[in-house]
Amino acid sequence: MSLLAAIRKLWHSIAPRTHSDVEEEFRSTLDAYQEDLIRQGLPEEEAHRKARIDLGQPAVQNEAYRDAIGLRLFDELGGDIRYGLRALSRNPGFAAVAVLSLALGIGATTAMFSLIYAVLLHPFPYDGADRIMNPVVIDQQHPDYSGWFPLSKAQFDDLRHAAPVDSALGFDKSGLEITGGALPEDIQCIYLTENAGTFFGVRPLLGRNLEPSDAENGGHSVVVLNYRFWQRHFGGDPKVIGQTLEIDHAPYSIVGVMPRSFAFNDTLGVGDVYLPGSLMRGLDNLPELAYLPWIKLRPGVTLATADAALEPIVRQFAQQHPDRFPDHWHLALQPIIVPYQQGTGRTLTLLLAGVVLLLIIGCANCSILLLARGRTRQHELAIRSAIGASRWRIVRQLLVEAVVISCSGAVLGVAASYWLAKLPLLLSPDSFPAESFIRINGPILGFSVALALLCGILFGLVPALRLSRHDSACMLPGRQIGVAAAPAKHRWSVLIAAQVALTLLLMATAGTAIRSFLGLMEMPLGYDPANVMKLGILLHLHDPGELSRIQSREARTAYIEQMREKIASVPGVSTVAVSSDNAGADATPPYTGAESSFDIDGPRDREQRQARVMLVDQRYFAALRIPLLQGHVWNTDENTRGDFIAIVNRAFATRYLSSSNALGRQLRVPGLAQQRLAVTSAQSTAWRQIIGVVGDARNDGVDRPVVPAIYLPYTAVIPSNVQFFVRTQGDPLTYLHSMRAAIASVASDQQISNSSFNGTFTLNEAIKRDAQYSRQRLFSILFGVFSAMALALALAGIFSVVAYSVAQRTTEFGVRLALGAPRAHVLWVAARIALVSAAAGIVIGLAFDSFLGAVLAHWMQSAFAAGSLFAAAALLALSALLACLLPARHAIAVPPAEALRCE
Repeated sequence: MSLLAAIRKLWHSIAPRTHSDVEEEFRSTLDAYQEDLIRQGLPEEEAHRKARIDLGQPAVQNEAYRDAIGLRLFDELGGDIRYGLRALSRNPGFAAVAVLSLALGIGATTAMFSLIYAVLLHPFPYDGADRIMNPVVIDQQHPDYSGWFPLSKAQFDDLRHAAPVDSALGFDKSGLEITGGALPEDIQCIYLTENAGTFFGVRPLLGRNLEPSDAENGGHSVVVLNYRFWQRHFGGDPKVIGQTLEIDHAPYSIVGVMPRSFAFNDTLGVGDVYLPGSLMRGLDNLPELAYLPWIKLRPGVTLATADAALEPIVRQFAQQHPDRFPDHWHLALQPIIVPYQQGTGRTLTLLLAGVVLLLIIGCANCSILLLARGRTRQHELAIRSAIGASRWRIVRQLLVEAVVISCSGAVLGVAASYWLAKLPLLLSPDSFPAESFIRINGPILGFSVALALLCGILFGLVPALRLSRHDSACMLPGRQIGVAAAPAKHRWSVLIAAQVALTLLLMATAGTAIRSFLGLMEMPLGYDPANVMKLGILLHLHDPGELSRIQSREARTAYIEQMREKIASVPGVSTVAVSSDNAGADATPPYTGAESSFDIDGPRDREQRQARVMLVDQRYFAALRIPLLQGHVWNTDENTRGDFIAIVNRAFATRYLSSSNALGRQLRVPGLAQQRLAVTSAQSTAWRQIIGVVGDARNDGVDRPVVPAIYLPYTAVIPSNVQFFVRTQGDPLTYLHSMRAAIASVASDQQISNSSFNGTFTLNEAIKRDAQYSRQRLFSILFGVFSAMALALALAGIFSVVAYSVAQRTTEFGVRLALGAPRAHVLWVAARIALVSAAAGIVIGLAFDSFLGAVLAHWMQSAFAAGSLFAAAALLALSALLACLLPARHAIAVPPAEALRCE
């Protein structure tokens, strides 16, 4: 028996009988009773009549049966729902405003819940993701910063066999290239230990994942593709399994494609392809290619227990490789979601607060509409009460109608939330895990249904209790009054004032966010990012033959200069500058250079001297248009030599030197030569003379002050990563193919990096990736949308109150006009309730916003602008005035005679 058949059989065994079943049973009982009467001697016609009288009608029996088994309530609720739908269809204007009010609030709230669910509650598709930890070391001198530590294969095995560890994953990232085509294509490769399939527990979209058998015989040349790479490079070909992908001139067999939700690894950057860790070249000799660990704890093991058990093991690793650990540290197991909770938790909390305010405004708007509409339903409710309906029955009817409105709004809201939830991911993609995938699933649908029911009860209960309390005799025709009762006016006033106050809070927040973002955009950068592109180059690190040709500093410099000259020869290219990494940081603004200590001539002080050190060529300042303030820039010969000279920025000269006497001073950077895989001048750490001072260019983010910086010739230390900064006469992206061809003319297999750290992008894109820039942009757009929605809802509520009030008080206004009242006075009387309530709401909102200004400024990481608050208040006051006066004009437009005939 199938599962569906078993469920159907169980339902029929316990479900109540249908109407036809009851009617059939009643007729058989009626026939049996009639035959009994005939046997007792009654004529057939008389027996039939008596049986009908004694047993009653089938409908009555069916009703009694359903009442006895407790189904009468459901029958009445079904009738109430049908009546509510008919009532909405008879009032399309009211229905549209009410449903849209709830759709906006429920849709926005569901969207934020979907985003929080995808980003913070369930961001990773991994099996047991809550038990996966990222081991980091915390520098006790700088506890706010944590660092990873690489492990050799033997160390990784020791960690994997520790008691609290269920399983462990080792990984590392490497920039490789696809060869065999016209031009090499840079790809990001993630080497994974061969237990990756069981560790992640993610089912591949096609084929299989990496398996332990892939490590046999030194490692099999197999590759698993990332979903986005598969779409980009293979066009989503479902027959890709078994094909060959040539990477660094070696063939790899494609064995799997991961699903869209799998985007490992956010720690180092999302990989394009995944290769077996056994294929990592020189694993024990090159620490850069050692494993970074993730561990999965055993079920029930706490973080404290695991920390205590693993720290002695990691301290043994520190004794073997002290250069990988700070002087004073302790181990911390960090859940893999923590970096995103720290980075996006505050942002999402603030956005969730905004949509909750929008939902409350929508609910208040529906309450206002129901109260106003209830004034027109007094006659209907009076008749219901007069013929015996209890107050609970009327309350239930009105509540069901409110729930029908909220559920209708929820249907539209859930449909809209799917696209609305993607908006933050599009506006600030680097702020969220790459695995974050918005989907409408069971928890989100359950949340939406619960939210719809809660909203229906929330905004429907007050009107239902208010409208069900009337005296039916006073509401019958001829006994009604034309002036709204004081309690109704009071409730309208409270709801309008609350709605306006909350709307002002949202508008002031949006104004602050927009003003902060505009201020961020207008902030002087100290350089010109327009039409400048960064090209990241990886110098043949994985090709020993090619790397051996450029091992010396002179050969590497000549190779880089040859590529620079070829790029400069591309038509439309104005300037090409060179920079190289210093301790993993390059010279790409708005974050440039690595923080280093330095020595300077003259007496020493107790301050620990720190500056950003950047390795660039003499054209860097012209390419980025950083002004020269004093002295001169080094020439070509000095750049080739790379020693004994330096340039500093104004912040350095102001802080550490006498600004008027900076030239000729001496400094040195002792840690400059401490870079692996770099060729270094023998004099790189010698004393250098300051020959120039340049303007301050943003080097610590677009919103933070410029920190002291030192510029050195890049030839002093040339690592494997170098960058070209190319200024063009138009959009740099249009020249990218020509630049690739120019580089390939020097070395056909020289790749251009596509990674997020040393990749290829414009400097305007680099600004957009800045955390504060993207956060402020996100806030300004979303809170602008939320405040516009809230303003529309508040104005709709005010308009509805005045319109319904004018419609109900037509007779009163006619009498006032007939007795000689000025039209301006009648206009004031018509709009007074809403205007006074809106004014009170604005006053309350101003006081509330002033109180919360410091809190909002802290959460938004921007100054709360009083000007934005008063501008929002002025806009809201003007809008509320128009929303009141437009419907109130109907009060003076109706002729008095026609108004008196209204009754």
